[in-house]
Amino acid sequence: MLFVFLGVAALVLLACVLFWLWAIAPQVAGRPDFTELKKYDYAHRGLHHKENGVPENSLLAFRLAADCGFGMELDLQLTKDNRVVVHHDHSIVRTCGVDKLISDMTYEELKGYRLFGTEERIPLFAEVLALVKGKTPLIVELKGYNDVNTLCILAMEELKNYEGLYCVESFDPRIVRWFRQNHPGIIRGQLMEHLQRGKNGMSGAQAFFGRNLMTNFLTRPNFEAYDFNWRNNISLRAARRVFGMQEVSWTLRSEEAFRLAKSAGNLCIFEHILPVKAEEWKERSFEELLKNRKAVALAELKTATAPKVR
Repeated sequence: MLFVFLGVAALVLLACVLFWLWAIAPQVAGRPDFTELKKYDYAHRGLHHKENGVPENSLLAFRLAADCGFGMELDLQLTKDNRVVVHHDHSIVRTCGVDKLISDMTYEELKGYRLFGTEERIPLFAEVLALVKGKTPLIVELKGYNDVNTLCILAMEELKNYEGLYCVESFDPRIVRWFRQNHPGIIRGQLMEHLQRGKNGMSGAQAFFGRNLMTNFLTRPNFEAYDFNWRNNISLRAARRVFGMQEVSWTLRSEEAFRLAKSAGNLCIFEHILPVKAEEWKERSFEELLKNRKAVALAELKTATAPKVR
């Protein structure tokens, strides 16, 4: 009788493990080639530094990232009149000092505010694409603040004629699933962190399934972009080891973390550090690089956006 019980228990355990592996698996068949994306390191919200007058998710930050040979990560959401803009928070209270939601403002209203007391404003996604022009790759995060279908459709309208290299990602599995169903050829990733009960109204079960990659059966992402502080998550490790899933590490803020992520073969999203990519930058600090490049970038941006005289 004991052997029968142990046999049944072993079968149940095996079934649970197989179900878990099925749930966390990325896309396996027809997986994309990450070779070109791996040639770059990615500046989180552009090569920004508020103390040096370079706001996050600004045209200046993106210009500096491209000029310095870095890819960039950026965030998309919609205004009230469905313009695709680049901004991380739903509200502009942290970045502009006004407690308003972007989804409650038209783009014309939004244009009146400036980022962190600078002259930089919240840019349109189209402006960023026109600025970068495929010089370096983009990691495009779509935020879950708006109607999923509308945001995804409008973002793809902007991207359909863009010839540069890019991939998409989101914390919201519905967005990742939308790309799986509608644009399976675009490299897509599931963003994740160590979710806890109560965050964004999640139950304990939702947080558990999320942080353990168990929504991947819906999305079958090409990569998992995981908070580097929680990189030892057992599901993340299993997905890498069993399925060879590509990992993206965010947000790396120390040289030690950057080296660890790089040595693991991860794509690296960094902030406030200067990854040593080019030999001539070895002796420069992050702040020195920004200072040396900022004036040139500002002058070029002003020239590019100045009204044309006929």
